[in-house]
Amino acid sequence: MDKVQSRLMSVDYLRVILAIFVVVAHSGLGRETLRAAGDTGLLGLAAGNSILRVAVPVFALIAGYYLASTLRRGRLSDWVGHLLVLYAAWSAVYVLFLWFYYANRPIALTATELTLGFMHLWFLQGLAISGILLAASAALGRGAVIASAVLLGGAGLALQYLRMTGQADIPVEHYRNGPLYLYPYLALGWLMALHPPRLPVAVLWAAVAAGLALTLAENIWWLRRIGEEPLLEIPVGHLLLCPALFALVLRMPAPASDLPLGRAAAGIYVMHVIVLQGLPRLGVAHPLPGVVLGVAVPFLLVWGASLLGRRHRWLSRMF
Repeated sequence: MDKVQSRLMSVDYLRVILAIFVVVAHSGLGRETLRAAGDTGLLGLAAGNSILRVAVPVFALIAGYYLASTLRRGRLSDWVGHLLVLYAAWSAVYVLFLWFYYANRPIALTATELTLGFMHLWFLQGLAISGILLAASAALGRGAVIASAVLLGGAGLALQYLRMTGQADIPVEHYRNGPLYLYPYLALGWLMALHPPRLPVAVLWAAVAAGLALTLAENIWWLRRIGEEPLLEIPVGHLLLCPALFALVLRMPAPASDLPLGRAAAGIYVMHVIVLQGLPRLGVAHPLPGVVLGVAVPFLLVWGASLLGRRHRWLSRMF
């Protein structure tokens, strides 16, 4: 396997790890234990929030890295269309799932959430919007991409701090969305594809350590000041940690695999909440089985769909 293939495989492995991070975070595994452990629990919660939350920004970095090729080939509409079809299809699945379990769910609430970004699926909608913004900015040049990323990212941070300091009652969806959260990382990924980082590996590891330390410090400061409601969603430290981590992974060799790792990661992301919310209804209350099945069931379904081949290609389009 040549160097380029090795890098692509390392990114696919990373995607699966990030998807597992998402499942662990959404399951609440360990959170009750940490909450009851005093200062030790505070540090553990800060560490968990710092590490598990790298999933979304690194996913956006990966998307931006590959989007550079998509834009060069003039295939933006296909890319955006696929994301919006996924968002619509899985939103329909979750609306039916939620109404099946929660018959009194208000229609107005569902309509609002579908507009702003439905449940965890907001990432798909946000990525599509961010891709359109990136294409428009890229047409004006690299400087426009950088300036727009700084402007929108700064606005997202400002809204987050207004909420966390109690100065404004701002819903989290107003800053944890495509333009204000995902777009800066999508732009960073695009820039990394155009100008691959040539920093020594030791420098990248130092950047990862520094970014993690800053993120931990941010989380601990906010937890001690306002508690865990709300948790910090957009740490500044991730702007250093996540690109450095992604740059390291791009340099790592990885074994080839016939498993559909990239699509499996997408399948885990879109499907895991059904497992996590469905198991308690079946009498399984502990989050650990939810984590295991939330990863294993989508992975096996995606793998099975890939084995069915061309006759059922529509199944593969769902991930």
